[in-house]
Amino acid sequence: MLWRILKKLDFKQLFGLAWLFLKNPVYAVPTIFATKQCMNIAYKEYGSKHHLGNPANAFRHALWVILIIKKCSKWQSTEQKAKIWAKKFTDWHEDFSPNEALERAMDLHNNQMGNLFFEEVKHNSEAEIVSFLKQKASEAVKISTIEEVENYKIKLVYIE
Repeated sequence: MLWRILKKLDFKQLFGLAWLFLKNPVYAVPTIFATKQCMNIAYKEYGSKHHLGNPANAFRHALWVILIIKKCSKWQSTEQKAKIWAKKFTDWHEDFSPNEALERAMDLHNNQMGNLFFEEVKHNSEAEIVSFLKQKASEAVKISTIEEVENYKIKLVYIE
């Protein structure tokens, strides 16, 4: 799976990823493992539907951030540093794989929700985290404008 992702990157994107990991080498391995784990869970729970702009996609983005923070926290002395890294990495991802403005706003918002939800689930098992996020995804709110994202400070959002 990781190889498939890397094959899609152009030279500039690969260089950007390498530079990001060179500047933060302690996070490279846990971030890769968190990404792989997230994708496996998303496929198990939703099949390929998580690639669309729907609640399954919102679930995946929040889960990705939570898993990155959990795994990176084991390598770093503070959760705060792991949270900063998760935001930096997931924001970078949105920059290197540009979407339409609304989809980008949705993804960034759901990443932020993962950071917020982390506090509620940080001591939970994987199954408990998945159950928690599936519930949050079932309560996700459909948006149609970028401005609407600001109305949902504690909800996942989706566009289709």
